[in-house]
Amino acid sequence: MSDKIAAIATGRARTGIGILRLSGDGCIEAAGQVFRLNSGRPLSSLPDRKLSLGTLFDAQGRPVDHCMAFISRAPHSYTGEDTAEIQCHGSPAAMGEILSALFAAGARQARPGEFTRRAFLNGRMDLTQAEAVIDLIDAETAAAAKNAMAQLDGALRRPLERIQDGLLDIASRFYAV
Repeated sequence: MSDKIAAIATGRARTGIGILRLSGDGCIEAAGQVFRLNSGRPLSSLPDRKLSLGTLFDAQGRPVDHCMAFISRAPHSYTGEDTAEIQCHGSPAAMGEILSALFAAGARQARPGEFTRRAFLNGRMDLTQAEAVIDLIDAETAAAAKNAMAQLDGALRRPLERIQDGLLDIASRFYAV
């Protein structure tokens, strides 16, 4: 069981699009408390990764924005847990209102890197890939981004796995004698 976490994924600057993410047990229901589909169906009725239109509401039930959202159920999500993502206009004031509404719905503020930490702990990525995520975020040149992406795709993991396999083979031969 994991608690519900929420965060503004796009930062707090004014942008055209702002993204809020949630992960953990009950996060789809929490997102459904602040996001209502135009169809009137509950957010939880959506199939995984189907972007749908709706309206966002603050903690008092007042409309804040027209936007889109989708859900991904465990284990087929970035974190390996149930997740929800809301894509709205990037007003820091509006995103702050929505984040407050998500907190009122039982989510807590995600710590920096916590979504990736959960992905690692749930076996969705190994340590080299988790480290590559921060390298990609911090990349200041195209070459640095390319290197981080290669590591995220397993460029470091694959040679380490070959070394590990060789060592296990040697160890098994040693113990067989």
